[in-house]
Amino acid sequence: MITCSSCGKPIEKVPNWLQGTKADFVCNNCPNRQTKNIAFVTLDPVVPVVGADDEEPVDLDEIADDVDL
Repeated sequence: MITCSSCGKPIEKVPNWLQGTKADFVCNNCPNRQTKNIAFVTLDPVVPVVGADDEEPVDLDEIADDVDL
């Protein structure tokens, strides 16, 4: 059962399969509740693609000329 991250009470409305997510669940009537505005959310930086700069660009016109349709 998922519990409130602030007060520890079980939250019955949240399905159990969400236990594996990286989220803090807070009950609606929690005395320790601190709301956060979504405008101030900090997201993880985008991971760059490894090896993308090492490859030569592919000319799709040359590949299309080699293929017999």
